[in-house]
Amino acid sequence: MKATVKMALITMLMGLCALHAQKLPKKTSIDISKTQKIDLSTKTIAKPQRIEVKKFQGLNAEQIAKLPATTYDRSALLKLKFNKSWEIKPGRMTDKDMKVVSYFGKFEQSPRYISVYPENKYYPRVNNGAPGFLPEMRFLVLQFNPEAGQRYRMIIKLKPGEYGNKKVMTNVTGKYNETWFINNQYDEIMFDFIGDSREIKISPIIAGAESYYSKYEPLEIAKIKVDRIDEQSKLED
Repeated sequence: MKATVKMALITMLMGLCALHAQKLPKKTSIDISKTQKIDLSTKTIAKPQRIEVKKFQGLNAEQIAKLPATTYDRSALLKLKFNKSWEIKPGRMTDKDMKVVSYFGKFEQSPRYISVYPENKYYPRVNNGAPGFLPEMRFLVLQFNPEAGQRYRMIIKLKPGEYGNKKVMTNVTGKYNETWFINNQYDEIMFDFIGDSREIKISPIIAGAESYYSKYEPLEIAKIKVDRIDEQSKLED
């Protein structure tokens, strides 16, 4: 009887592994040094490095870690006047017409942070033919109803930590992914953008470690704030 139960469990586990087994991502030939740098001239302060979503989907974790990222003028962004705000934080996933609709992460009863994790997927052949798990990018998705053509500012405050040379990817257009360096002094990502899509996506941390198995790290978010910029007002002195 015990032998029968043991055999049934082994069969079930083999079936689950076969069900979840994935094909290893192919190395797509894309010159990542030629990602599009969008110059929005006077429309926005931040000038992001962008890659089309279709091209991004063909990249593996190692190629994504090598994508160029953008820094931003924090002081100039903070001078922008605004007339409306939305704020998302742990325990408050909805504010007016903005809400978190999905993310892959850790759930806690009294969370201090919104933890956005990569997903480890099982592959039957990873290292020299042996089975194992590889990280896959998963985004936190915010549903939002921006005014088309209106300018906004996004501030993502993170758990205090060491973020030197680490990056986060966002998508505010639906067509492009933008890559930003995390401000290590203020533990944040900040940029302005033009309203165009009803979704805002935020990735886990792109660590850029040498090991293929640790390209992504959890992004611990303390607060997400989106401000509607008052274009009628001049910048504060």
